[in-house]
Amino acid sequence: MFEPGHLHISRVQLLPTDTGYSLDIRYSVDTQRSGVDFVVEGEINQQAVHENFSLPRDTAFNFASNIDHLLRRHGVLTREFMSLSAHQEYDAMFEDIRARLDAWNGEAIDPDHLA
Repeated sequence: MFEPGHLHISRVQLLPTDTGYSLDIRYSVDTQRSGVDFVVEGEINQQAVHENFSLPRDTAFNFASNIDHLLRRHGVLTREFMSLSAHQEYDAMFEDIRARLDAWNGEAIDPDHLA
C-alpha cells in the first residue's frame, strides 16, 4: 500500500520454505533537495528488520536496487519483492520522489555516485 513518503509491502509465509515479510519503507527528502533518506523496518520471517540508507539526488531513483540488496541480505529473493502486482506502487513511489526532488528527465548524474 502506497501513500506519499511511505510504502508498505507484505507477503504471507504459506509454507516453511516461503519467505514472509511485512515491511514499511519510509523516505524523506532533505531540505536542500540534494538527497533522499530511506528507512526500511518491519519483519522478515518473524525477524525484526531496521535499516537506513541515503541516496544522493541523482541516484535516488535507483532506490529499488538498494532495497533489493538490503532484502537479499535478509533472505528475500528479488522475484518475491518486485512482484508485478505491486508494480504500480513502485511507480507511484518513483513519481513521488521525483516530485519531492523537483527533478526532471535527463538531469545529469554524477559518475562518482555510481561507484
